[in-house]
Amino acid sequence: MIKQIKNLFNKIMKNPDYRALLENFSSLTALKLINYVFEIITFPYLVRVLGVEKFGLLSFAQSFVAYFTLLTNYGFYLTGIQQIAIKREDKEESGKILASIIGAKIFLMILSFFIFSLIVFSFRKYRQDYTLYYFCFAMVLVEAFTPYWFFRGIEKMRYITILTAISKAFYTAGIFLFVRRSEQVYLVPLISAISTLLVDIEAFRVIYLKFNYKFVIPKIKDIAYQLKDGFTIFMSQVAINLYTTSNTFILGILTNNTYVGYYAAAQKLLSFVLSITFLIQQTLYPYANRLVATQKENAKVFFQKLTKIAGISGLIISLLLFIFAPLLVKIILGSGYLPSITTIRILSLLPFLVILSNVFGILIMLPMGYKAEFMKILWGASIINITFALILVPNLKHNGTAMSATITEMYVTLTMWLFLRRKRIIKNL
Repeated sequence: MIKQIKNLFNKIMKNPDYRALLENFSSLTALKLINYVFEIITFPYLVRVLGVEKFGLLSFAQSFVAYFTLLTNYGFYLTGIQQIAIKREDKEESGKILASIIGAKIFLMILSFFIFSLIVFSFRKYRQDYTLYYFCFAMVLVEAFTPYWFFRGIEKMRYITILTAISKAFYTAGIFLFVRRSEQVYLVPLISAISTLLVDIEAFRVIYLKFNYKFVIPKIKDIAYQLKDGFTIFMSQVAINLYTTSNTFILGILTNNTYVGYYAAAQKLLSFVLSITFLIQQTLYPYANRLVATQKENAKVFFQKLTKIAGISGLIISLLLFIFAPLLVKIILGSGYLPSITTIRILSLLPFLVILSNVFGILIMLPMGYKAEFMKILWGASIINITFALILVPNLKHNGTAMSATITEMYVTLTMWLFLRRKRIIKNL
């Protein structure tokens, strides 16, 4: 057994592609462990210090601001990675791509700010807590300059790990030093924005000084190209948002901050688990694009094996989440969040579904060129989610939101699976 493992390891180390994947996977695993450690430290503290109502208010404000983060990102974290993964050896062209995407994000951030301000001061629900909303919006400003997607494109993910660790350390220290009572809820997003901005500056220093990528002032035509190229992915991300982040927003509109707090706490616990999904996605996405571009038939074999592994892993995680939901709530959230137990159990099927849908959609459909079909499936899902949310939330509150999310994700996964089988990309599954 030991000899077989040793032989497998040697085989991986001899193959530069597999070696890069192993290094990137290790870096992202370390990244997730760092996130887990700091979240485990800060999350239980915040839910207790802020209380259900203030935590619900913060979650609602963040879900509202998420629309503007979405507009500013515009799907560049996928299109940018795809472009850089192909052009990474050409440092001048890669620098041009980086500059044009940052330029496009700045333009979208300014547009977002004006729309955001108009909404905040037009409705009392937002206006009465405008300080919190503007501090939450600070993350949109920071996100416009965040170049982490560039590191994923050049497959140097260990730098993301180091920078994230520094950012999380600043954030955690700030939370414990300055957030002592529920009235200080507005400091949470402000501390997050400042800690992220500090490491963003270091990220650009590494890109330009350590890796010697060329600094380029973006041209209007290049910015316009990025906006055009990213439009389909952006519309897909809008659809995803309508059946993920929007659930918290819809719940807040139809109920109150307390029910939002119950759902947001359950969703936060689930996000710890689902981060495993994004770990796989982030590691394999650049590789999947290169594999499809150079070895299309081998890519299909790879996708077949990946689907089996993802399905089995996701099912195990979902079962464990369902079984241990009461224990997780009592230990991490506290007795004030006991209504979240049922919510978590309703959502427990999501790890299985989301892991598969990420493989089907992000790792197969997009690299294979099925962007339009991907977008159509997600827009269908958003319509289903909003419909079920409007039906279920008035009576079932936070649990209705969880039911809507689960039904929607079932639709996404099943529809993508059927599409790939019809295209004979996924067979015998």
